[in-house]
Amino acid sequence: MKRFGPLLAVFVVLGCKGEKKGRTHHVEPGADSVKVIATKGGRKLWVMKSVKVKERGDTLIGYGVRITFYKGGKASSVLTADSGKYDQASGNMVALGRVHLVSSDSTEMWSQSLHWDEKRRVIWTEDSVKIYDRKRDRTLYAKGMETDASVSYIKFLSPVRGEGEETETGR
Repeated sequence: MKRFGPLLAVFVVLGCKGEKKGRTHHVEPGADSVKVIATKGGRKLWVMKSVKVKERGDTLIGYGVRITFYKGGKASSVLTADSGKYDQASGNMVALGRVHLVSSDSTEMWSQSLHWDEKRRVIWTEDSVKIYDRKRDRTLYAKGMETDASVSYIKFLSPVRGEGEETETGR
């Protein structure tokens, strides 16, 4: 209980920060983990679970991070990473170290960092990225990309190389 006491104090403070521009988050402490739930207009946007969390000003720093993004009330993708940062003021996040994103249609993405831009509602990186498109059985490699949380499109920021068959679809 002694090690849990300081964490509980952090969660109480975070829980009081409440609403910013219609966006709210709710922090649920656990014995060994933390869960942050972000909503906007009563809709769940994402849920971040972390094994450990530190607070530095308006930024939450999590370790052993798992973020589930939602669209229309259903999970659209799941991101895991060694660590992550969540800026409570802007709603922006960054996942760092062995980042893995899996969309609900089984598209997988790997990188050393992925950023979430709350205002634009996009995931992006300037790092190298590997994407496995299970539906088309192809793997793509690029440096830099942007997508939405459900990976319904991918915009590459550099030339792409790939393995597998080339198709003329939108992704």
